[in-house]
Amino acid sequence: MSGDKANILLVGSGGVGTIASVGLEMSGKASVTSVLRSDYDRVKERGFEIQSIDYGNFESWRPTHVEKSVQEAMDKHGPFDYILVATKVLPEIQPTEKLIQPAVTPRKSVIVLIQNGIGIEEPVANAFPENIILSGVSMVSAHNYGGKVVEHEPDELIIGYFDSPGFEKDQLLQTAREFVALYSAAGADCVLTEELNFTRWRKLVYNSTINTTCALTRVDAGRSFHSGMEQQLVVPAMREIIAIAKSEGITIPESAITDMVESDDGVYATPSMQVDVEKGNPMELEVILGNPLRTARKNGVPTPILSVVYELLKAVQFSLMERRGHIKLPKNGPTRSAGDVPYYKQ
Repeated sequence: MSGDKANILLVGSGGVGTIASVGLEMSGKASVTSVLRSDYDRVKERGFEIQSIDYGNFESWRPTHVEKSVQEAMDKHGPFDYILVATKVLPEIQPTEKLIQPAVTPRKSVIVLIQNGIGIEEPVANAFPENIILSGVSMVSAHNYGGKVVEHEPDELIIGYFDSPGFEKDQLLQTAREFVALYSAAGADCVLTEELNFTRWRKLVYNSTINTTCALTRVDAGRSFHSGMEQQLVVPAMREIIAIAKSEGITIPESAITDMVESDDGVYATPSMQVDVEKGNPMELEVILGNPLRTARKNGVPTPILSVVYELLKAVQFSLMERRGHIKLPKNGPTRSAGDVPYYKQ
């Protein structure tokens, strides 16, 4: 701790990350440095416009510091007690461990991954074996629209720890408890879990199904119900996720299906992957759907619906990545007889 405040680096100031930074700053117990890219000039000059059902509305709000890069943040304001990562997980574009590497201080920085999907902790733990890794599942509904951040649903965060070799369980638990207390100080609903894998798989009941099908069809969650897609496609896909989790020894109750389909009741909620597609941004496809399906193949679990959704979304992802310059194709189209192979198989 730096003085009487925790020195926190936020990497990923989208909707989830920005609302997290608002709560941490309002607690009076933390000083947040946010790394901004596209929003840097706007926030530096005018701040964020915040509409939050938890913390209120602000025409111009800023964290303690804003910087353009992780390296600049570290040079000016480090070392950090916590590195809070709320970016989208896009291993095919920029792995999390490479993104935060300039700011990680061995044996000091606690890395907190508030990110989607499964299988996200191990690459970070392997890169930083001397640092404790906490992992969080956020249930907040918040989006950043070019510097205007709107929080639609309350800030709820479930925090667990990654069981890294070299750390005793008591130390991991105590570190997690300290972060939960810090995050909760301004009123957010933040709780500790020792069943992190269960929590992550349970969220996939929503993210691998509602999130993906809405992204594919560009039909929001409310219209998914009215169109009939929810019952005919989404709910059967949810049962596939529950079956995959069971093959890993994780029992997700059938009631999770009702909980997830009713979580958007009363609103025409646009899930995050659909927002990405509509903005032209790459999606978190691999950690939300690719990793679960690889687990299914390993364990022999049939996934007829999710496998088709995944292959179709891979084509959408390909298009999004090409438009963003992450994929460079040859001038001429493929010559199949000459042995050309698809991009995703290279």
